[in-house]
Amino acid sequence: MEWIDWGMDNIQKFTCSQSKFATEKKTIMICEDEPDVLLSFELILESKYNIIMVDSGQKCVEKYIAEISQGNKIHLVLLDYKLRGSVMGDSVARKIKEYSETKVILISAYNIDDKLVNELKNGSYITKYVLKPIDSERLTNLIDEIIKN
Repeated sequence: MEWIDWGMDNIQKFTCSQSKFATEKKTIMICEDEPDVLLSFELILESKYNIIMVDSGQKCVEKYIAEISQGNKIHLVLLDYKLRGSVMGDSVARKIKEYSETKVILISAYNIDDKLVNELKNGSYITKYVLKPIDSERLTNLIDEIIKN
């Protein structure tokens, strides 16, 4: 058996690159205008994912475009439907799809017209529609499932 001396520098480089790869987190953008809900989503998800938080539809679109323009991948957007201001969640979902195939979970505390939900799903603007409140285990399982596919 022949022994190959890789040298300590090569071993450290390999170990660092392997550990970086193993711990690389997917990125989720959360768009929610209620500060308490936004914070609770962050607390639930931050251990597994990189989180980008925005509190309006306009900021969501601007931040999303800025991130992907810099080559950063956003794997999923958790998007509130009823947002303060003039830009609603369905408009944000449509705008996101103009730029990439990022998956979108539309969430709402209000029932949304089934026709609108079906239109958004059939147009591939949203991946899933979920009513609030949503418990943390269900939310993380749903996100894990969607991101894997």
